[in-house]
Parts: sequence; structure tokens; C-alpha cells
Amino acid sequence: MVGIFWYAYDTLIYKAKAVSALSADDLGLIDSPFTHIEEWENKQIYLKFHLRLQNTEYQSYPRGRVIYNRLDNDFYVYIDKSIFNKQIIGQIIRQFGLSAFQIKWMQDPHYKTLITAKRLISA
Repeated sequence: MVGIFWYAYDTLIYKAKAVSALSADDLGLIDSPFTHIEEWENKQIYLKFHLRLQNTEYQSYPRGRVIYNRLDNDFYVYIDKSIFNKQIIGQIIRQFGLSAFQIKWMQDPHYKTLITAKRLISA
């Protein structure tokens, strides 16, 4: 599975799609069509996870994206470093079905939030 995710208030909020349902780009990468802004602000994805976060912005919470590299047969997980810990990594692996695959954990300034994850995780 590939897709997007956030972590807020001890909850992994995510939307995933099967790799087999998508096509690779010219570099062999398979990404979901989901955007953080659309899923958060227009579709209010957090409501499916019993969180009432209306009037918040998608970049207010630590987030990331899972992409599949068909050429290398591995997954790239772009993740905010503030949520890069064993518990959250385990949840991402389970929800995206990545346990049988090679995973490359990556940081990118695009997936960085100024709000501390500790406040969001323990609140």
C-alpha cells in the first residue's frame, strides 16, 4: 500500500491505496493520488478516526507519505522526524502492510511541522 498519513493525539490518521491499482512514473515510483491538503481540509479525513480537528491545517500535525519503488522493490517512507519512533513506525508498517518488504525511512523538509509531536501524542 502507498499513501499519506499524519500522527495526532495518539492516532495514526492515514489513507492508503494498493500498489497494484496504480501505475509507476518514468522513474519507477508508485505514489498515491492523495494530497495532504485535500484529504485534511476538504475531506476531513480525521473524522474517520474519531478526531474533531476542524479548523486546523493539514501541516499543523506531523505527517508523511509512503511510496513504492518498483525498480528497487522497496518502499520509501517520508516521515517527520518528530514522530520517528518505534511505536509509530510499527503502526505505519502494519497499516500500510509493509512487514514483508524492504523499507527506506527518509526525512524531507516538506514533511516537517513546527508543533511538537510530544504535545500531540500525549494530549
